[in-house]
Amino acid sequence: MLRLFSILVALAGLAVLSVSHGTVSAQPRADKQLICHVADESRSFIIEVAVPAVPAHLAHGDCLINSTDRDLIGDECDPTDANDNDICDVQP
Repeated sequence: MLRLFSILVALAGLAVLSVSHGTVSAQPRADKQLICHVADESRSFIIEVAVPAVPAHLAHGDCLINSTDRDLIGDECDPTDANDNDICDVQP
């Protein structure tokens, strides 16, 4: 009887581990995008934003940086988008 009880406790423990592991892995990391952010008329610098925030930034004059190099964050940039394609004309 004691052996059966020990087996049931061990199986219940495995079930709890499986459920908790599935919960943790179900939380995906949000995608990010580098943009040239216009802080004011004289300053623009590269920031990283969540993809859902990109349209709001583009609406006020920011433009996309075609890079995934996070070392660029904080660097100055040129927010010129003369051809109106949402991508900065001058890339770092």
